[in-house]
Amino acid sequence: MPPRLEAQIWQWPVNTLNPSNTNMFMFMASQDLPGRGKRAASTALAEAEIRVAEANVKSRERDVIKAVTETYWDLFAARRAISTHIESVDFLNQMADMAQAKYAAGRAAQKDVLKTIVEATKVHEELVDLERAAKQASIHLNALLNRSSDSPVGAVAEPEETTLQGSLDDLQAIAAREQPDLRAVRLDVDRARAESVVAQSATAPDWSVGAGYMLQPRQTDAWLAQVSVSWPRAPWSRKGIEARGAEARAALSVTEAEAAARVVRVRTAISDAYSNVKAAEERAALLRTVLIPQSRQAVDVARIGYQTDRTDVLSLIDDERTLLQAQLMYARALVEWRRAVADLERAVGSSLAPAVFKVTLANEAAR
Repeated sequence: MPPRLEAQIWQWPVNTLNPSNTNMFMFMASQDLPGRGKRAASTALAEAEIRVAEANVKSRERDVIKAVTETYWDLFAARRAISTHIESVDFLNQMADMAQAKYAAGRAAQKDVLKTIVEATKVHEELVDLERAAKQASIHLNALLNRSSDSPVGAVAEPEETTLQGSLDDLQAIAAREQPDLRAVRLDVDRARAESVVAQSATAPDWSVGAGYMLQPRQTDAWLAQVSVSWPRAPWSRKGIEARGAEARAALSVTEAEAAARVVRVRTAISDAYSNVKAAEERAALLRTVLIPQSRQAVDVARIGYQTDRTDVLSLIDDERTLLQAQLMYARALVEWRRAVADLERAVGSSLAPAVFKVTLANEAAR
């Protein structure tokens, strides 16, 4: 504690303003001394609070990383949907030209031309919403990166269809070592213990020592000394100290229970995120290997059939719409996998090493 300096004038007559007419000037310096163990307990508490704050910063960092990752892949999903819709519009324009040629040759009705144009218009309408979604994702990403909202966001990396190789037990072990939330609750238990020690140390008496010099103009000067001690166990103060100690012990019990509950929540979050990752992997593989090839084949067959007058334009449009949806579903599946990995890394508390992932297929191959 900081020392105190004190100056006093004693017996200053009320009938004069001259301080030299007083009988005594007293100058004191005093120092309060905390009771035994109090300073060490307070230091331990302050250090524990610092460690808890540092762990909370790490936890917040993981939240920001997760948010950036999810927004980044949302931007990819919007941009990929835009490019896929543009490809669909190009295909529909080709079909419109084909329908126009067949109509001119008397091999198709004018409604075939109108239907292809209407479908292309619908796709253009969807493009408006997709452009807005991409713009919003860019704004959110810039906000997370602490940049101006209109800062340009460059090209987004093409994701790869990837398989997570690490086991659930391995991930749980990583979390036990590196999860900042678990570290924070463990440190919070230490802080609560330190608070309990501080509360218990309140029963120790505090001391105060002082020394000074007494200047007496009409008498001999003198030295001053004082020692005082507090009485924490006084009947009128003991119950308050005991109540604060009981409160600290109860808070420690609550913090320990919260720490145990946090461990369970983290393990559950890891298990859920791991299941979501594996489900997203299976869904992406199914779309790539089954739905997209079959949809593309159906479009090729329908196009040839329409060129040879063996099928109508509605079948061709339906097949093209099915292919468009399959491609969008595959892109969303890749994004869902990336988001699930972000959830898993947040639950684990650290970025997963590239070695735990195995590339199944580059996304470009399924476009």
